[in-house]
Amino acid sequence: MSNITLIMTRKPLEEVNFGKKNGRWGRLVVVMGGSVLSGSTVAPMNLPDLFWPSATTNAGGAYVGYTNSTDTFGLGTTEFRIGSQGIRLDTFGGPVEVIGRFDILERFRTDSDKSKFYVQLKPRPYKPYEIKMDISKNVKELNGTGQCFRVLNHDTKNSKGGMAGILIHEAPHPGWLVGCIGPRPANYRFVNHDKGPSRTAMHTIFNMMGGFKAGKKAELLTLDI
Repeated sequence: MSNITLIMTRKPLEEVNFGKKNGRWGRLVVVMGGSVLSGSTVAPMNLPDLFWPSATTNAGGAYVGYTNSTDTFGLGTTEFRIGSQGIRLDTFGGPVEVIGRFDILERFRTDSDKSKFYVQLKPRPYKPYEIKMDISKNVKELNGTGQCFRVLNHDTKNSKGGMAGILIHEAPHPGWLVGCIGPRPANYRFVNHDKGPSRTAMHTIFNMMGGFKAGKKAELLTLDI
């Protein structure tokens, strides 16, 4: 199966409140094909925003609105636009296709002091993080199955100085998240108690990888640049 890479950006900063719980929105694009080596921002290209509500897919299910180039050595680039931000991916081993787009939700400011912040996965545009499908006891309390992705070998620290447990799992509102990332359907920016949309987004990503199986791996590139 081709490589699956999740491309995440949290820029521009867009916050949301659910009672005393504060969060921030971001965007997530899923690409399939060659290996993604790194990412960077470029001037907005003459391409449609992948997150326009009218964004379309071709007969193969890939989104329309990005460009690819690959040389004889297998090195290539893919460029697309999210809002006013142009993004370039450097790849190896063939072109990539954009096969999915999602919004994401994270916890942001602390409840007691809005000048302080919860831990979040650090941006790393020069190298993707490895992620794997996992079963988490904590997530099982939220969704009944525990199915999630776990971010591996990162250097984001928790309050005790150890490696923070960064998971990707469903989250209908920011109260479900502390350091973790909650996908949901593209342009679904509602916070409530309805688990359905975020659960559907997670299952969609699992299915892009051939279904959930603990230990199955992909990659996550965090831009924020």
